[in-house]
Amino acid sequence: MASVRRVCQVICIVFTLILLAIGGILLAATIRALMLEDTDYQYSAYEGGLIDDIPASYLETLPQIFADALKIPTVSKEPGDYDREQLLKFHQFLRDNFPNVFNSSFIKVEVINTYSLLFTIMGSDENVQPYLLASHMDVVPVDENKWSNPPFSGRIMHDPDIGELYIWGRGAIDDKSGVMGIMMALEYLVISGFQPKRKFYVAFGHDEEVNGYDGAYHISKTLLARNVTLDFLLDEGMPILEGVIKGMDVPVAVIGVTEKGWMRVKVEVEGEGGHSSIPPKDQVVTRLSKAIYNLGRYPQPSMFGTGPESDLFNYLAPKASWPYKLVFANLWLFRPLLEMVMSASRETNAFLRTTTAATIVRAGVKENVVPTSGYAIVNHRVHPAQSLEDVLQHDIDIIGDAKVKVSVDQQRAAHPVSPYGPKVPGWRLIASTLQHFFPKVVAAPGMLVANTDTIHYLNLTSCVYRFMPIFLDNTLIYTIHTHNERLPVSAVINEVRYYHRLILSADVDVPPIEDIRPGHRSGEL
Repeated sequence: MASVRRVCQVICIVFTLILLAIGGILLAATIRALMLEDTDYQYSAYEGGLIDDIPASYLETLPQIFADALKIPTVSKEPGDYDREQLLKFHQFLRDNFPNVFNSSFIKVEVINTYSLLFTIMGSDENVQPYLLASHMDVVPVDENKWSNPPFSGRIMHDPDIGELYIWGRGAIDDKSGVMGIMMALEYLVISGFQPKRKFYVAFGHDEEVNGYDGAYHISKTLLARNVTLDFLLDEGMPILEGVIKGMDVPVAVIGVTEKGWMRVKVEVEGEGGHSSIPPKDQVVTRLSKAIYNLGRYPQPSMFGTGPESDLFNYLAPKASWPYKLVFANLWLFRPLLEMVMSASRETNAFLRTTTAATIVRAGVKENVVPTSGYAIVNHRVHPAQSLEDVLQHDIDIIGDAKVKVSVDQQRAAHPVSPYGPKVPGWRLIASTLQHFFPKVVAAPGMLVANTDTIHYLNLTSCVYRFMPIFLDNTLIYTIHTHNERLPVSAVINEVRYYHRLILSADVDVPPIEDIRPGHRSGEL
């Protein structure tokens, strides 16, 4: 009996120690979360009226110009297959609507490879490293039958449910918003007598939607031939997200510091054919189907913690609501939980790992003929922490069938991760300009899961950032590359104001701020 009591006492002591340990860990995690401090990117030289905003009289003229730009169908279908006539028409549209930019004494305008545009804005101080603002003029094709309004009508319409004006049309978000936002800001700067100290470039490719090798690639070659190196580059990317990330009651601006790579894998099977009335036991389609099933059932490994997605939560944590604040601030403890939650959503899962999608499957020529061969095309979007070789090897291992041939058709490695944080001038400039207009917005590093023209500019700078200074909710995000693409008039206005201030702020010499880890005080736990 005494021995039973001793066993019970030991169990109670062990259980108590476990509870105390868990309590201690949770207490430390809570204290850590309570100590969070948001990073302020603002710099006094930006403030105090030194940089004036654009007057309302100019901004009021812009929505209709933006709408008119959407009426020109600069569609790209395949590499080399883009509407050349409409691109030239769009060039003329820019010349007609922004005459001061095209006729300025300090702006050089060049047509690159017939259809792309490069603007060189001369600066008075040759000792300051230039930067580049990029966008693209082409848009993806449309299925007109699915649009509520004609996709190239450029209509400005009032939404009675929301009480806001929207500009409808293909390219409203991706990415004539970037082209028009930059041009509208630059036109006003020239009108207002702006004389830059710092040289910068504006590049508009014409075939970004179909790989950019006819446009941005040639722009990059032109700059390289002139020995240009850039301080930073800003191109299209994620918009400001509102109500999209759980636990964030404030908007989030995810600035892309890297971009996923891609791999096109071909999965092939050959075997015995024959009449469907006497099919072979080992059929091509069955073996191919099993291979595709395995690829979907056993995804590529999670890379959480090896890329910028973990720092994303460090930056979000100070303004996250409870209990998300506790989780975001303590990835050392809650990483498995967060990883599980993110894996369950198609949107957030894409940030964790290399994604796998079987997009084309071909086999058979007739209903009563068993095919002798079949293949599937698998599209991977490759996480920057994973090598292309590892992605292919995972496919081979998961399929686990020597009779299935797995080969790479095409591939491109993920982009390097650009430096980010309050000590990096380009990053800080982008974030501080954002915070000026939207003080509640959290700027955080992230990974762009789509592909952009930045691939062609990586040899010009190591500081490549991808971001759209426009607010989008869940509804509008899902109109990109599909039907009913549209943008609020207010977003157009704010985008112009953002680029205007960014250009002016880039002329200010900005020293790094205090060297502390973003989101935490020095001397933290």
